[in-house]
Amino acid sequence: MAHELIAICDECKQAVADGEGSLWVDMAEVDQHTINVRAWKQLEAKPATDRLQTYSFSSLLSYPEPAPWRVHHAACDPAPDANAYAIEVHRCRSWADLVVWTSHLMGKSWLAHTDWSKVLEGAGESLGRRIVPTVPPTLHR
Repeated sequence: MAHELIAICDECKQAVADGEGSLWVDMAEVDQHTINVRAWKQLEAKPATDRLQTYSFSSLLSYPEPAPWRVHHAACDPAPDANAYAIEVHRCRSWADLVVWTSHLMGKSWLAHTDWSKVLEGAGESLGRRIVPTVPPTLHR
């Protein structure tokens, strides 16, 4: 069976075969991002006007980085004991799989604290390093 998408291990930079690894996010990093954003808002917010919160351009540059999704072979995983939300790579082998997972993840309150959008954008533009299409997709912009 030919795959539309391939998962590339962040550690060894090799393709991850079915049953050999996962796409995952560390939930401790998700929780930390939530805390960091809350602290950032308290430190950087300008006085609200008409119930609209504003931030300076320079403060936006210090916005906390979201928790990264990673791909690893089980043997390459630097944090095998992490409290991770993991998706086995064999469950993300097609564009349809990626759409279904995105739909599922959109129901998670913590998704916005991750870089899932970068995973999707990277795959869609064939520039990703975690999920890579076997054939560059056609983009209609």
